Amino acid sequence: MSELAGYPPQPNVPSARRVHSRRYRVWARALLWTPIALTVAGVVLGLGLFAAADADPAYGSSALGYLGIFVWGGLAVLSPALLGSFIAGLVMLIRARG
Repeated sequence: MSELAGYPPQPNVPSARRVHSRRYRVWARALLWTPIALTVAGVVLGLGLFAAADADPAYGSSALGYLGIFVWGGLAVLSPALLGSFIAGLVMLIRARG
């Protein structure tokens, strides 16, 4: 004899959507926007240092140009971590909205 004898078939109901906490959504936004802000700030700072170094060569401001290269080198070195943080934040944000 069947175990389901006398009972109607189970409805095909999709599983409940997982609810993420506010803390999870805050971390998602932080992981998403922090690398964007750091990259923009680094590019602007580097360009500003290059412009300052190029503006007046008489006072030995070439150190500012080297500092700009150092800032951009730091961005190049940190780019894998920044990209990883951005992707993780994006995935978390999609999960929180979905």
